[in-house]
Amino acid sequence: MGIAVEAMMQVRGGLCDRIDRIANELPHLTLDQLCNGVDDIRRTALDHGLDPLAQLARGLEAALADAGRGAMVLPWLDTMRDAAGCERLDAEAGAIYLAAINVRMAG
Repeated sequence: MGIAVEAMMQVRGGLCDRIDRIANELPHLTLDQLCNGVDDIRRTALDHGLDPLAQLARGLEAALADAGRGAMVLPWLDTMRDAAGCERLDAEAGAIYLAAINVRMAG
């Protein structure tokens, strides 16, 4: 395994850990803490070219801006975790994840 592949695996693992931490601490997080955690994930994803994950983080940020703590956060976090492991990094993959979360939220 090359150094670049191993480094990306570490980044992805770290992002999944952050997503899981938010999910576990969700009942105790203030809206500001939640927004900051999601923004940190979005920025890290962008820095490493993980565009589908960054698109989902932006979507969750928008949902939080619209609904505040009333937003359904866990489905977003579950989908973000899936996107963190996705090998496809193109905009179409991000659009597919966004469509999936929309279907999931619509029931």
